[in-house]
Amino acid sequence: MRFHGIIPPVVTLFDEEGNLDLDLNKRYLDELINEGVHGILLMGSTGEFTSLTMEERKLYVKEMTKYINQRVPVLVGIGHTALCEVLNLCTFAEEQGADAVLAVNPYYWPLSEEQLYGFYGAIAENTSLPVILYNIPSLSGQSLSADLVKKLSIDYQNICGIKETISDFGHIRQMIKEVTKVRSDFMVFTAFDEHLLPGQMIGTAGSINGTASFAPEISVNLYEEYRNGNLAKAVQQHRKLSHLMDIYTLCPSFFIAVKEAVHQRWFHVNAGNRPPFDVYPKELSDKVAALIQTIEMKVGSNNERI
Repeated sequence: MRFHGIIPPVVTLFDEEGNLDLDLNKRYLDELINEGVHGILLMGSTGEFTSLTMEERKLYVKEMTKYINQRVPVLVGIGHTALCEVLNLCTFAEEQGADAVLAVNPYYWPLSEEQLYGFYGAIAENTSLPVILYNIPSLSGQSLSADLVKKLSIDYQNICGIKETISDFGHIRQMIKEVTKVRSDFMVFTAFDEHLLPGQMIGTAGSINGTASFAPEISVNLYEEYRNGNLAKAVQQHRKLSHLMDIYTLCPSFFIAVKEAVHQRWFHVNAGNRPPFDVYPKELSDKVAALIQTIEMKVGSNNERI
């Protein structure tokens, strides 16, 4: 299966006591799908998988995959430090009807290229699903090299893509150049929002970008305008998208700010967070509201939530 376009890495919504709110999460997915996204990523970094127990992760994946009901492709993050748990999550995602898994390299300890190869090889051998690698050195501690990804893509047919959450655009260019030499079907997705347009220009498959989790229409419009040859309109959307990246500066754990933006756009209830993430800057809500207003998104009269 080939994936493309805008695939929001959705936040996971809790009630104000910090409990998983399945109904609110379903309403949230409807909002994204109605804006024309090309897929959904459950349990990515923005999805705060590290705050959930294994039982909660499975419940969430089961309920959300069933609710999406094949309206768009579903990718499931299977990140964990223990390989046995990664394989457990991978098998569960496949059983629930996921379309692909997103696999981050183990974090905390650095790994050699050989160890990374063995880790990803074990995942590929464990599933018939497409496996998309997840390169996020700022959180995992090390970057996946083009040589490693090239070797994996040759040896495992179901390792068919990578999400590049990396500031070095040259690395993304190198990844596309090297891996597509041996796998023309290999998909490279950008993650930093400002990389969406330049990434399209050098052959990326799309973007799994954080702002698409609360402002999907901007990324979707940019992607579609570029594909339709309307570069000037794509550039207009790119400027909006670049401005939106201020969301990542509002809180050290940026998913909290993204979650606040989701609530301000679509829901009447306050965002719920689990400790230690229930402590955040007091001015966060006002700054998120100001950011939304500056890109001409309606949050309701007198800043009321809608």
